[in-house]
Amino acid sequence: MIPSLNYAVLTDALNALKEGNLRHCEALGFTFDEMNALNQLSLDELFIVSRSSAPFVSIGVRHDVLRHLMAQARQDVRHQRLINRAIRLGGSIALLNQYFGLTSNETCLRRRLLGVSVPYGRTPEPDEETDAEIWRQWQQCRADNLESSDALAAMMQVTEKLLPDAEGLSLTTVWKRITICEQEAANRRASHAG
Repeated sequence: MIPSLNYAVLTDALNALKEGNLRHCEALGFTFDEMNALNQLSLDELFIVSRSSAPFVSIGVRHDVLRHLMAQARQDVRHQRLINRAIRLGGSIALLNQYFGLTSNETCLRRRLLGVSVPYGRTPEPDEETDAEIWRQWQQCRADNLESSDALAAMMQVTEKLLPDAEGLSLTTVWKRITICEQEAANRRASHAG
């Protein structure tokens, strides 16, 4: 049986009264006289009041707050899915820290929860053909700021596109290769400009 709204509010109010938190009871809408009367009710009287079918509390929906909370929940779920996707694609601790602020412990725990195992040692370097294909794919969906979430999404897209043909390719490898290539391209532009 689901407890009534009366029961839930009374339980909350009585707990607050026992803790001396009168402000909480006021916020619920109780007057001082009502708080005093509640404190003096016997257990049987409290039971009868809490089980009454006549509600003494009314509920109102704050639509703006509800819309905001639902939008925030959708955004949080998208964020969690993005993290999980990055982990499944072989995102390193450094990558997950840079883009999501995850610590090494958080990353390891998430990997365990997702059943993702990571090989020990350095990330293997791609062969020349894969390296060139990473750069070609990156040019098609390139983001200007490598530290942006758009850049990460593009790198994940590149990884997913190349994964079927490039054995052992990971998001970390793609991230490192793109970072190196972008730095080399920036250095070439700077040397030609000067």
